Amino acid sequence: MYTVALQSADQEDILRVGTKAFQLAQLVKEKFRVPPGFIVTSNALARFLLENHLEEKVWEATVPSEIERDIAAAFEQLKAETNESDLSVAVRSSSAAEDLQGASFAGQYESILNVKDFPHLMDSVKMCWSSLFSDRVKQYAQQKKIAVENFPMAVLIQRCIEADVSGVVFSMNPVTQNKEEIVINASYGLGEAIVSGIVTPDSFVVSKQLGYVRKELGCKEMKMVYAQTGVKEAETTMEEQDRFCLTDEQLLSLVNETKKLESFYQHPVDIEFAIKADHIYILQARPVTT
Repeated sequence: MYTVALQSADQEDILRVGTKAFQLAQLVKEKFRVPPGFIVTSNALARFLLENHLEEKVWEATVPSEIERDIAAAFEQLKAETNESDLSVAVRSSSAAEDLQGASFAGQYESILNVKDFPHLMDSVKMCWSSLFSDRVKQYAQQKKIAVENFPMAVLIQRCIEADVSGVVFSMNPVTQNKEEIVINASYGLGEAIVSGIVTPDSFVVSKQLGYVRKELGCKEMKMVYAQTGVKEAETTMEEQDRFCLTDEQLLSLVNETKKLESFYQHPVDIEFAIKADHIYILQARPVTT
């Protein structure tokens, strides 16, 4: 089998599923709200490279039929589980080299959002595989003195959350190193706008004891939303720009969720989240790296 359900991944699977997927699998088992999904294991990439006698260039090569069949079956199963025939998924890399202490590889690999049909899904999987061999990944790995070929790559496929608000949370202040402060950056729409740095988000610094909350209004110049497939930029209204994107109730819920995550991991965490209809979804959790 070349796929595994997200909730089924465990410690012995970490090289097959990658760090990102393994961390999320742990959170599913702890009853955190994580979008459902499945993982195309690193065995699939290894088989694909071997079948095509490749070392790097993967885009034009053919994916073995048994790998395609496994992915198609897992995709149909996810549609059945979510009861969404027109299911939209996010396709992201999950390498065992990601989220290492001192080397996060954040933003180095590919992420493709709002994938709806099987041909697009297979193209997106190959894009993730291709990114393992990209110049930026090689340069980052060289800087960190890491041999990426020793860390297999899986691909994580999850139901997309069409977020009202999204952002990132640090359970310690990454600037001052204050472990009693939670720092939240949030904006409207999908989190890609914040992660890629193309929007000025609202910023919140919250005492873990809720003794104070410092807020800084961001411009929130635009937001990333779904296109028919993929994503597109949309303008925010003046009303959206002039108010904070998180309500006090959402802020409190996010702080409480962050404290639970830090307690579970027993170290400061960096979280990516999405909020849809007041439900908080955890999209990624990893150790804070500075």
